[in-house]
Amino acid sequence: MGLPQLQTCCFIFDLKTGCIIMGSINAFLSFTLLALMIVLAAEVGAIDVEVMYAGDVEMQAGITGLYAMTIILVFMFLVKFIFDIVFVYGVSTERPVIIKAYMIMWIVFFLLSMFIFFLNAPNISVGTICTEVIYIAHNVYTILLCHSFYKQLNTREEV
Repeated sequence: MGLPQLQTCCFIFDLKTGCIIMGSINAFLSFTLLALMIVLAAEVGAIDVEVMYAGDVEMQAGITGLYAMTIILVFMFLVKFIFDIVFVYGVSTERPVIIKAYMIMWIVFFLLSMFIFFLNAPNISVGTICTEVIYIAHNVYTILLCHSFYKQLNTREEV
């Protein structure tokens, strides 16, 4: 048994247009998060330098770990932004290999974010939980949409 097959996107658009719209939205959000992470990394880097001169070793270790995490997130969102742009190109040119690679990447990002969310769930606010639920619904719909378009391309090629 596989994933359910969608026939349209949001009951209005065909699957190709829906994938282009979702890919464009994802690219915009990835770029926004990339810019935010760059700003955050710069701010945390400045704090790290200040704490280094203050001499508090415990605080310095925590800030350095946070700085490393923000740098990792910058590279992660850069890669995701590039994948989003390539996905829109792959859907436009109807290349199933690109769509399959994007689906795999999207599922990995989804599972990682779910893992991090459930680890930190007791420490986060209600607003963050609501935002995460919307993010989860968006991810599931994007995966279903990509999968449906991928299956549609594969059946179209067999005929």
